[in-house]
Amino acid sequence: MTNLKILVPLDGSEKSMDSLVWLKRYLKKENTDVTLLYVAQMIYTNQLENINTNSERSIMYNNGERILKDASKVLDGYEVNEAIIHGSVADSILQEAVDGSYDLIIMTKSSVKGFSRIFGSVTTKVVRDCEVAVVVVP
Repeated sequence: MTNLKILVPLDGSEKSMDSLVWLKRYLKKENTDVTLLYVAQMIYTNQLENINTNSERSIMYNNGERILKDASKVLDGYEVNEAIIHGSVADSILQEAVDGSYDLIIMTKSSVKGFSRIFGSVTTKVVRDCEVAVVVVP
């Protein structure tokens, strides 16, 4: 039996870590290859110029490394890979799902509230546009 390739996007929030709890509850260590993903989000001005400076990128990547290391500890005993990519969060998750030939994405329900919810959350966009099965953990 081949292992199930699982992508787990994390943003460092306590809520996003619930994905790991779900994974441990329902998927066996022996049958899974897990990739933990952190997306260092690009920021654009109204001229669509990337305004992330090198120091901001360094901070984002250091933050991502810390988040992924903490998450890897939670999944002790699982086959875990860590990936940090730079870009738009939802689009980057969607592209990684295709490029990595994943079988399943596990992510938490959006915590976006108020006006921002009108534009849609990362989770909503991934569920709507993904060609891979997505488990949304409430």
